[in-house]
Amino acid sequence: MQTLTAEQRRQWQVDGYLHLKGVLDAEQVQHYSDEMDRVRKLPGYEPDRKPDLPIGHYSWMEQTPDQDPSGFMDRRELLTYDQSFIDLMDRSPVFDYIVDIMGPNILFSMSQAIVRPPSPRFPGYTHTDGGESLRLTRVSESSPPIAMKAMYLLTDVTEKDRGNLTVFPGSHMRPIPLPGERTEPITPYSPGAAQLMGNAGDVYLFPHALWHGPSRNESNTARKVLLYNYCQLWVRCYDYGAIPDVAQQCTPRQRRLLGDLGYDFMPGSYFYVPTDQEEVITGEAATT
Repeated sequence: MQTLTAEQRRQWQVDGYLHLKGVLDAEQVQHYSDEMDRVRKLPGYEPDRKPDLPIGHYSWMEQTPDQDPSGFMDRRELLTYDQSFIDLMDRSPVFDYIVDIMGPNILFSMSQAIVRPPSPRFPGYTHTDGGESLRLTRVSESSPPIAMKAMYLLTDVTEKDRGNLTVFPGSHMRPIPLPGERTEPITPYSPGAAQLMGNAGDVYLFPHALWHGPSRNESNTARKVLLYNYCQLWVRCYDYGAIPDVAQQCTPRQRRLLGDLGYDFMPGSYFYVPTDQEEVITGEAATT
């Protein structure tokens, strides 16, 4: 499995994110973009964006999203739609880097397809993932993150205000605002924010604790991304309350990432690492 270079590790520890260029080729980008267009026409989990709920908090319902291929989309739990969504879960080199950063004792916690269309009304927003609890939980710079994600760009984002992923470098190590500090709401345009650029096929890695979010999209093109989230073995998944049925279509490593520990659940299971965990995640047992 590939590992971070010294410079990548330094950037991860200091800035809290990595930019991996050209992970998907043009054919693969087109495939996932077409799949997103197909998936949006099928029933599935979309956030019901009620006005009384703050951005980032969802009330779940079964519904069909905007049918315009360039319209807003926020679809969860993608693995059931196509084998290619399953295979992206542990695709090299992205998964290799995730294991190097987090260690082998991990679960796959969420898949998400997002389309953010051009809009004069959407102001952009920033947040940390995992809610207020994870936001208040700090780890040292040498510690594996509790949870992290890979964002796959399916459209070029090479100028500002194109729905760019916007981050506050270093905010995974220090809270913003500081406890007790009174300040204006944190937005993609607050001091310290950086709008990230990239081409379709690039991937950004970052921990849930990093302040991040989309900028405004003032272009003529909708921004498409796929998000794949990972967490430590003892953390609850976003998408699944139990091992999903799709695990039957998976390799041993993929099943392990979906919570199949190789034995029937017993109290304490996910707090203790199976004896074959490292072999399943990194060795020959991963695919056979």
